[in-house]
Parts: sequence; structure tokens; C-alpha cells
Amino acid sequence: MTVDGQNHIGCAGLRFHYPDGAQAISDVAFSLRQGERVALVGRNGSGKSTLMRLLCGLLPCQDGEIFYRGEPVAKNTAPAPLVGVGILFQDPDDHLFCNTILEDVAFGPLNQGKGIESHSLALSWLKKVGLAEKAASPPHFLSHGQKKRAALAAVLAMEPELLLLDEPAAGLDPVQTEAIAAILAEYRGTLVIIDHDLPFLARLCERAIVLSDGAIGHDEPMASLMRHPHSLREHGLDFSFRLSDDLVTERSASQKNHHHYQPRHGHSDDKNHRNGGEEIMPLLELQHFSYRYPDGTLVLADINLGIQAGERVALIGENGAGKSTLAACLLGLRQGSGQYFHHGGEVGGKNRRQLWRHIGMVFQNSADQLFCPSCFEEVAFGPSQMRLGKEETARRVASALAAVRLTGYEERVPLHLSGGERKRLAIASVLSMEPELLILDEPTAGLDPASQEILLRVLENIPAAFILITHDLFFARYLCPSAVVLHHGKIIHDGAHVMM
Repeated sequence: MTVDGQNHIGCAGLRFHYPDGAQAISDVAFSLRQGERVALVGRNGSGKSTLMRLLCGLLPCQDGEIFYRGEPVAKNTAPAPLVGVGILFQDPDDHLFCNTILEDVAFGPLNQGKGIESHSLALSWLKKVGLAEKAASPPHFLSHGQKKRAALAAVLAMEPELLLLDEPAAGLDPVQTEAIAAILAEYRGTLVIIDHDLPFLARLCERAIVLSDGAIGHDEPMASLMRHPHSLREHGLDFSFRLSDDLVTERSASQKNHHHYQPRHGHSDDKNHRNGGEEIMPLLELQHFSYRYPDGTLVLADINLGIQAGERVALIGENGAGKSTLAACLLGLRQGSGQYFHHGGEVGGKNRRQLWRHIGMVFQNSADQLFCPSCFEEVAFGPSQMRLGKEETARRVASALAAVRLTGYEERVPLHLSGGERKRLAIASVLSMEPELLILDEPTAGLDPASQEILLRVLENIPAAFILITHDLFFARYLCPSAVVLHHGKIIHDGAHVMM
């Protein structure tokens, strides 16, 4: 590879292996011109994030060469971030560690020596990402999508000349995705974006580098990649399964209708209520339920919600609307005011601590709930806490792994799996407890299209009721006959997908 003054960053013969010997990057060579905009795409586990960390200096160059500003980067030395390079990690919590997000965004400029102007610069970037009103908020009070925007502001505030972004739009609502796309469209430096949303990438990038098992499978114009279905399918990037409206309409029509919930005044001895002459006993219901953060911020206001056994409901709304907080309340992890009923019995005190036996949740970041050394032990952990026998536990593990298409993975290490496999393993770890209700928080975030399609088939065959928290309207429409829409902590719609 020839490196000249026009090339901003590049590599030749680049290889990288992890301490366990696993080869992550294999003989990669390319160069990026100043101001070029490149999509770095491929299946989950293909090496994209590892390559990005090599390019910014967070991982040492073991073998091969990396060039930055026309000069080679030192090999086999302690990792040293390259000056002028900014990176957005997939997990925004990796960026946020101060008392307020204003301090987090100002941290970089302060360390660049910008002094007193750092806070005004930080505030201006918070305004651009729509978080100015949250400037004094602690990071842990923000939703995942809000954290993602705060992390992006923290990177951009340092005015990098080379910007590396790992899943910048994952977990964002459509409005904020558009806002981020507009900000990135105005960026004038060299841009490299990892994402699985190819239409999003096509708006911003003119070139696509496709990784496959740590090597470059294709390096071509973005428009050319989008025009070749065979290449998309070969690398797990084919999103055409999302394009059939007829499929969604047919699927929705075959699903059980949703009963719009009407709160009752009081809770009589006859705990059933009628809807169209049919007696209905909600699996879960909230009546006039509210929740405030410890600082007094009202997050949920006068929520009235009923979920029937076997029902599938999409819970949607903008970032910060209160969706994850509502899920935490349903799980019993947070306790608000108002009334909460499970099978007609009021939840509180001792029985609130038993909800885990009936309600399971799959977190947005699968790594947050995977901690055992093998997939078998991971899926068996819940049943073991329920004190089931060895035979029943083994039966449930086998059934759950089969349900998520991971039969044969029993001895695999969970954190060595691809993103899509980890997501399905997390689902299996909950299914093995045979919950009445499953809550899924942004299950498609960070998954390649091939993994998304497998997940879709897995979820449509789950027998339990579930609440799908998502900004992915295709999944919401396909899997759920109805939606509950939250806006500023209030339910503004409960019924069919009238907004789609």
C-alpha cells in the first residue's frame, strides 16, 4: 500500500490476535483519504470494533503497519490514543463517568487545555444533540438513547479530525436518528462508521469496507454494495426481509386483538372486569401508577395499563419517555405510587420480591446479564435459583437453547459468542425460567440484519406474553398487534398501530 500526503490513515498487512490466541484481524490493508466517509460493515463478530480500536491506538499494533498522517505508528508498544482521533464506543457508559453530563462533555476539551471555554463548548454540543435541558443531570438518570447522544457530544466537543463511530444510531428513536444524521452530514473531517442500518449509512458514506472473519471481503462504493443482493446476503447484511408490508399486514391480522385497557375505580372483590361481554383477568395491571427519581423528577405519571396472559404489546416512545423505567417497575426493581396488581392480587412488600419468578427481562446490552463460564450454566442459573431438580433444569436448558437456535452451544463461553448469539442466549436464560411475561429492551440494537431475521423467527414462536420495548417499528408491527406509546412519562396511545 502506498501512503502519501493525501492519505489520512491506513494500514498494511495488519493482524491482531487476542491473548487466548483467537485471530481477530487478518491481513487487512486499506487507506482513507482526508475527508473520506467510509462505512465499516459486516456480521457481528467479524472484527469491526477491534479494527476501530487498532486505528485509534487503543489496541497495540502487533503485526503489520498502521499509518497516520503519513507516518507509521509504533508497533508492539503500550496502547496510546492517536492525537486528533475521536472514537464513539458502542456502549455509551464507557464515556460517562462524571457527576453531570455537562462535566462529561467538558472533560475532553478541559484536557486539551481549552480552559474556561470548555463548559460553553460542552453546552453548545449538548444543545446540538438535544440534551441542553439535561446538562445538570447525572448520567445514570438518562435513558440509553440519551446516554448515546451525550457520549457523541463528548467526542465531538474535542473537535477530532478523524471520527470513528461504533453504532452511533443504535437505541435512538427516529427523530434523534435524523438529528444525529444531520450532525454527521455537517462533519468535515474523515469519518468511519460501524452500523448495521445500511440505509442510514448510505446517506452518509460514499465507500463501504466489508469485513468477514477479520479480513476485507469487499472494498467498494457504498452504492455498489447496496445494488448487489448477493454480496449483502454473503456477509449477513441483507435487510430485504423488512421490505414486505404485505407480510406485516398478514401477520398482524392473524394475531389476537388487543383489548384497550380501561382503569377501574377501586378494586372490588370480583376482580374480573368485562370488555365487550368477555371476562378478562389481566396478568398485570397498573392503576394510577407514578414514579419519581430520588431527586424528585417525575418519570411516570398516572399510568393505567393492563397486560393479558399471552398478549404481545410493543412499548414505544422517544428516548427518555420512561419505557425502561416502566419495565423496571413491572419487574419490581423500582417501587412507585399507585396500585400494581398481578393476577388480581395487589403487589407490594414481600410478593414484589417474588415477581422475578413470573416476569423475565432481556436487557439492551446482553453482556449485562451474561456472567457464567458456559452457555449451559448461563441458561441453568435461573432454574437453579428456583431450586428445581437436575433433570428438570437440564430439560429446561435444552428446551430454551433449542427455542433460540443454540442447541450444541452448551459448552461455549458466552462472551466469546457473536452479538446475535449473545442476545439469543440472554433470551434463553430467561425462557428457562418459563416466565408468564417476557420484557425485551431494544432486542435488535447492534445486530446485523442476518441476526435480526433469526431473532424475528425466534420471538414469533415464544409462547409467553411479552412487552417489546423498541424503536424498530418493523419488529413492533410484525410481532405485536398493538402498541402502548409513552410520551414524557404518560401513555398517549394504547391500541392498534394507528401511527404506523
